[in-house]
Amino acid sequence: MEKVSASDDSPYSSTDCDWSQLQADVLLQIFGTLDFPDLFSSGAVCRSWHLIYLEARGLRLCSPNQSPCLVYSSGDRDANTATLHNMSTNKLYHVTLSEPAFRTRHIMGSSYGWLITADERSNLILVNPATRAQIAMPPPETMNNVRLRYTEEGVLDGYDVLFMDLFSSDFDTETEPYHLTLEEARFFFSERVVLSCDPSQGNCTVL
Repeated sequence: MEKVSASDDSPYSSTDCDWSQLQADVLLQIFGTLDFPDLFSSGAVCRSWHLIYLEARGLRLCSPNQSPCLVYSSGDRDANTATLHNMSTNKLYHVTLSEPAFRTRHIMGSSYGWLITADERSNLILVNPATRAQIAMPPPETMNNVRLRYTEEGVLDGYDVLFMDLFSSDFDTETEPYHLTLEEARFFFSERVVLSCDPSQGNCTVL
């Protein structure tokens, strides 16, 4: 039997391929399966890949099977930047998020690749560092027994929580409202947050 071997003068070679010309839909499918390090690295290959990388993040395409990352606000970056420390590779990745500033938020937990954060007004915001997507939850004052409290200068100072009768759901007007500063409210309104599913899929219930 005649042996067939690869020849150096083969008309096809991987070096002959222009990887920057890969179809956008193909790249989107590939990017949707990548881990954080590979996703960020792929976006830096060339200009066309970077554009598809931005589109993938805009479409919230990211593999749900991510290796754990330590997320924090680094002192050598601006307040809107979240730093992701990949523990398996010891590499750092920086993601710029929209307002409110990431540094001012309290991180309450994470699930399905999303961070549950509370800003300085205790507003809950779901954040996906990979796609930079953010979902704002209804603010505390949308609850019937919560009132905003302002200073004489009109600056938000905290919250007043009215006591309610558990049986009639009427407000207890004889009892002094419970006063909360903005800092105290962060740990009062939400002790634990549970996501029913990946928010990227829609129809997610936040408890």
